[in-house]
Amino acid sequence: MKHFIIFGLLFVLLTACGESKPPFTDNGNSGQIKVIVFYDDNKNGVMDSGETGAQAQSVISISQDISCPPTTNPPFVDTDINGLHEFKDLKPGKYCIALSNGYAPITKMTQEVYVSSEMITTVMVGIVKQ
Repeated sequence: MKHFIIFGLLFVLLTACGESKPPFTDNGNSGQIKVIVFYDDNKNGVMDSGETGAQAQSVISISQDISCPPTTNPPFVDTDINGLHEFKDLKPGKYCIALSNGYAPITKMTQEVYVSSEMITTVMVGIVKQ
C-alpha cells in the first residue's frame, strides 16, 4: 500500500511538472497594455475614489526584455492629462513596465506584464505628489 501511495504522488508531481502553458495567449494577433499612473494620496497602492491620474513627462517605459528591470534603456513616454498611456499593437509575450527614477512610487518601480492577443492588460502605477 505504501508503495502505491508513493507511486501515485510521484505520478502527480511528474504530470504537474510537465510542459507548462505560457501565461499569455498568442493567436497571431496583437494585444495592448494600458498604463495608468496616479497620485496615491493614501499610499495604499490602489487608485481610490478622488485620487487623480498623474500627467507627467517621460514617466513610463516598456521593454520586451528577458529581465525586469530591463537591461536595455528603452525611452520613457508621457502620460496624458489623466495619467494614461496605451501601448498598442504589441506582440504577445512578457513585457517590463518601468517607472522613471524621478518619482516616489507606492507600487513597484518595475512590473512584469504579460500581453495576450486581442486583450488589453491594465497596469496601475501609484506615485506620491511632490
